[in-house]
Amino acid sequence: MSAPAVLVLAGLDPSGGAGLLADAETVRAMGARPLCVATALTVQTTRAARRFQPVDPSLIADAIRALLEEEDVRAIKVGMVGDAANARAIRALLPAGIPAVVDPVLAASSGVPLFSGPPRELLELARGAILTPNVAEAEALLGGSADAGKLLERGPLAVLLKGGHLAGEPVDVLATASGIEQFAAPRIPAEARGTGCRLASAIAAGLARGDPLRDAVIAARWHVREYLQERVPV
Repeated sequence: MSAPAVLVLAGLDPSGGAGLLADAETVRAMGARPLCVATALTVQTTRAARRFQPVDPSLIADAIRALLEEEDVRAIKVGMVGDAANARAIRALLPAGIPAVVDPVLAASSGVPLFSGPPRELLELARGAILTPNVAEAEALLGGSADAGKLLERGPLAVLLKGGHLAGEPVDVLATASGIEQFAAPRIPAEARGTGCRLASAIAAGLARGDPLRDAVIAARWHVREYLQERVPV
């Protein structure tokens, strides 16, 4: 039996530390097959992002249509989209019957902006999907304090609010219609770009395999923690 396919829409980081290449690597590691569409081209190295150029939305739309028509897509992962026009084009083509994970990329780890447009466009893109913001992204989407429950009220099917950027031990908060659950684990003393990309892609791969959302989240967190553990300085 062939591996289930995940349609990945994200920016291309030539260094492979984040974005489309990291997504594809993660999807394969989690037992699924990536189908990759670049939404933006970036100038990045292993150290930092410098600038980006969104791909034309009509080209992205044509690529999505072609892959959905000819491939058995079981889940969709949306990362960096670049601008509001791309967010709207992607939103219009997300099929209702396929689970989608939206990582609302607004800026690189180095602080360089990676989205031009109002953050609400990314929140609209995540309507009916699983939204995976970090604290800064959640604050931008809400225009106030990060709150998984309040984000859930704005239309996503579920919200995984990542706590890795907070001081102390990281706690991720999963909000669904069934309630709110926290996932805590000791902080791993390692630095790595693209962990948010990898987490969202791993969740999408789990959903493509047919895993329940909670199980997909747990497996994805474990995968990212293993990725970080391999980068702990010796």
